[in-house]
Amino acid sequence: MKIVTSVLKSLVLVSALFSFSLTAAFAQSAEEGEKLYNANCTSCHAINEKVVGPALKNVHTKRKEAWLLKWIKNSQALIKSGDADAVAIYKENNESVMTSFENLSDNQIKSIIAFIKKESEAPLQATVVPTGTSSSNATTTDTITSEVSGTLKTSINWLVIIIMLLLIMVIVLVLDILAKVGEIQGKPVINWNGINAKLMLAFGSIGIIASAWEIWEHGKLTVFNQTPASTHGAEYDNMFMITLIITGIVFFITQGLLFWYAYKYKHSSKRRALFYPDNHKIELIWTVIPAIVLTILVVRGLKTWTEMTGENDPKSRIVEVYGYQFAWNARYAGEDNILGKHDFRQIGVINALGVDTNDIKAQDDIITNELHLGVGEPVLLKFRAKDVIHSAYLPHFRVQMNVVPGLPTQFGFTPSLTTAEMRQKLNNPKFDYVILCNKICGGAHYRMKMKVVVHTKEEFKQWLAQQPRLVNKSTPNELATAQVETSTKTKLDN
Repeated sequence: MKIVTSVLKSLVLVSALFSFSLTAAFAQSAEEGEKLYNANCTSCHAINEKVVGPALKNVHTKRKEAWLLKWIKNSQALIKSGDADAVAIYKENNESVMTSFENLSDNQIKSIIAFIKKESEAPLQATVVPTGTSSSNATTTDTITSEVSGTLKTSINWLVIIIMLLLIMVIVLVLDILAKVGEIQGKPVINWNGINAKLMLAFGSIGIIASAWEIWEHGKLTVFNQTPASTHGAEYDNMFMITLIITGIVFFITQGLLFWYAYKYKHSSKRRALFYPDNHKIELIWTVIPAIVLTILVVRGLKTWTEMTGENDPKSRIVEVYGYQFAWNARYAGEDNILGKHDFRQIGVINALGVDTNDIKAQDDIITNELHLGVGEPVLLKFRAKDVIHSAYLPHFRVQMNVVPGLPTQFGFTPSLTTAEMRQKLNNPKFDYVILCNKICGGAHYRMKMKVVVHTKEEFKQWLAQQPRLVNKSTPNELATAQVETSTKTKLDN
């Protein structure tokens, strides 16, 4: 009997441990899935609402896991295979091509599905129903209350509109009466000229004060209040601030004089305007001085721009940044530092970026959903767009370049601060560099961003060595290990 009891206790303990491990594994999977979901899915999807693509709530119950794996990795291949569900979804969403995620492993996609499942099953806020009242009665009451409230709001809105119209009519009639009284008395009852002059002075004063306050209060929130994270950033900021200070001084002086003169030289029956057709000396001064200042600013700007975008360091690492509605991908050149060929007609067919896998130069390329860089290592970003014009904006690096379909562009720079160093400077442990889209490229434009990570040189080498290549999914480290093992085995056989 003691043996049976002992066995039963062991079974209960094992079952409890097994259940706990499953729960922990699911939590870990869902947690990892949340990171992957935020990095890959939020530009086009949401859990409970349609964005660009359909809402994802309960998608795990609508489709089998094996089907979801195929769809997420390459939806176009599944559609071309004639899969009925795939074709139906494609047509329901106006035949919009979903990005392929062949760079994600099965386990990563399963983690995303686990996160979606967790979010789908999250309890909604319950409606408190008073004791003794059935839920159906409560629902009916809520519906009636809602309808009455809506009707009341509509009535109030119409009442406000009618009152406003009547008020305008009364004001017009009063002004008309005052105008007629003025005609009878031989002088205007209301001095509109004086009122307008005072309003101009008030408007100008408030506007200038508000502009100064905006610069003082919110200027510190702009990226220019943060240390630039690239070698060219300091020169760029210096040029920007000089231009802003000069034009700012001119703005405040000219706007102040404009509104002051409108007030000071208002119409007066006691004064006649002076006829002053021209003054060549004054015209020469206000033409030559701005021309000299602008020439200096433009020449310096061209010099700075040429230095930023001129000859790139031949040692620069080549990275392609690929933009599409509404996300980014990065493609790193392999050991040869040469990107493989791509064909826009194959985008979403052979892979998400349309890279020609038959090209020997493309087979060691690496595709990622984040942009990783090494501090102090020059990088040349080559931009390419799939659909519409985007604008790649890396604010902390002072980098921006239009990304145009069919027209490759590029920008080279050298990161000067790692992510860890910038977090320490800003005293913000959650800070991350980002690449944003600075063109209004569609409905989910505001979601279009990609995380940028700047490592130390050693950390970057380690990260790059762990990334799978485009054709052979093994990482460079795994390939090197395999080559050593093969070489050792060959020596032993011999």
